[in-house]
Amino acid sequence: MMGSLLAHLVLLLPIATKALQTSSLRRSFPTSLQAVSQRRTFIFDGGELESFLLHGNTGESTGSTAATKVGSLTLVTGSTQEDPSQRIVAVPTNTNDNDANYETVSMGDVDVYAHTIATIPQKVSEADALSTAAAALVGIHCAIPKVGGVGGSDNSNDVFYTGKAVVVGGNDYACFVADGLATLGIEVSLVSTGSPRAKNDGVYVMKPSDLNDDYEEVGFSTAVGEFDSLIDTISNERKGMLITEDNPYGGSTVLKLLQSKHQCNKYISTLTQSQQIVKNEGVLWGPGKANDHVKKMESISLARCASLVPSLGFGSATLQTLLDSNVLFSIKSNNPTVSRGWALKDFWEETSWPRDSSGMGIRFGMPAEEEEDLDEQFRREQERMQTRIRVGSEVGGGMDDTETTKQVLIDQTNPYVMQIAGVDGLAQEVVSKQKDCVVFVAMRSCRTCKGINPVFTKLARERGSDELMFAKADATGATGKALGRQLGIVSVPSFVLFRNGVRYGAVAASKLPSVRLDQALNDLTEGKDFDPSLEEGKE
Repeated sequence: MMGSLLAHLVLLLPIATKALQTSSLRRSFPTSLQAVSQRRTFIFDGGELESFLLHGNTGESTGSTAATKVGSLTLVTGSTQEDPSQRIVAVPTNTNDNDANYETVSMGDVDVYAHTIATIPQKVSEADALSTAAAALVGIHCAIPKVGGVGGSDNSNDVFYTGKAVVVGGNDYACFVADGLATLGIEVSLVSTGSPRAKNDGVYVMKPSDLNDDYEEVGFSTAVGEFDSLIDTISNERKGMLITEDNPYGGSTVLKLLQSKHQCNKYISTLTQSQQIVKNEGVLWGPGKANDHVKKMESISLARCASLVPSLGFGSATLQTLLDSNVLFSIKSNNPTVSRGWALKDFWEETSWPRDSSGMGIRFGMPAEEEEDLDEQFRREQERMQTRIRVGSEVGGGMDDTETTKQVLIDQTNPYVMQIAGVDGLAQEVVSKQKDCVVFVAMRSCRTCKGINPVFTKLARERGSDELMFAKADATGATGKALGRQLGIVSVPSFVLFRNGVRYGAVAASKLPSVRLDQALNDLTEGKDFDPSLEEGKE
């Protein structure tokens, strides 16, 4: 997927980013620098890397084409020979970079990009300057709505930023992004279910819902109105979908509506792969896998990473303003290579975020289709399902009480499919017994689930064995919803696979047989790793 993103990168670069590559942003830089004092590399992956490739890259990013899922940003610090007390932070050139549009400055044995140089104030440590530069690359610099110049000046110090941005999430990084954008002159709304502590008084903190002028409760996007950028620190609405020139929203309704309803042309997800792992796997299995991923990234060979280079204006206009204003992002790690990890707080905020009434699992406040549009989509989906699966005599709506009771009795007497009741049942029947298993997650009121049920039973009869158990779990009620959260399920029907009692992967499928589910089962039984592309997609 990321390889496809790189292939289409040149077509996707926003005009504002290209506009920075002009002489109007060039400035006088130090021409005589002492040797490097500190060097650190920061790893970018997941939605954060996607966002850089779409909104922040100007074509210099290089690296192995086999490793486009990982990017790296190396930063160095040093001092000028003219004034040894003046410290600077900058991005060193890569031996594969040969873009003549970028000026370089020799720093002893290292050349650095002149446009990435920022002076480190005396009160700021070099470690904080390095981590702040890395943290500002995507969440702030790539998200900047508009760039302008004062009176057509050709001095980069006269560059100014303007526009409106929405930051989603209440974590420390979200607060840093909100404070940074506000410091740069952006009108910022920070949306969270918690109580984020933004330091800049210009940041408007709000809940997912707010009151409009008529004192009616509306979602945050409606309350804000039109805005230029949305920075999502707890999720990724692209959901791994391919984005091309012909398909700029990657099939995401939310991204399409952000643009059409709110004129939001930049959706920036800063979700790292470790955050995505915890989101997918849940708190039972996710943390261990996420920690393993972080360790793997921090020991990865940089030859396997795409080298990331910020666009013009990064050093003098963005980073310099943050450092001078003491808007810093500190990290505790002392490793020479750093991969931003995950936090349980982010997981709970995303999973507990209220969903809208559409039934589509959309976080409340994000733009959603109007009710009549959803009705039409539902009607078309039911017509499509009717041609493939027998769903009963009634097409629309959910099952009535009689049908629900009948389905419960069928489930309880099914000799081929184990019934799982809540988190405790999952722990008892699957986790503690270290079973290989596929769990069909359904809801009693789901007609599609009912239609799939007999086909799933047939699959269990044909493929079930002592080595592979087939089970079904009900996501209805408080117990079922708690299980759904633990499994990382946002919609039904879904199929969650386990290997030796550990969550292996999940496949969302609205019909059976499913090519993707069959492939996942084959990979599971053959001892292969789970293929994330099987999670969602067309049959």
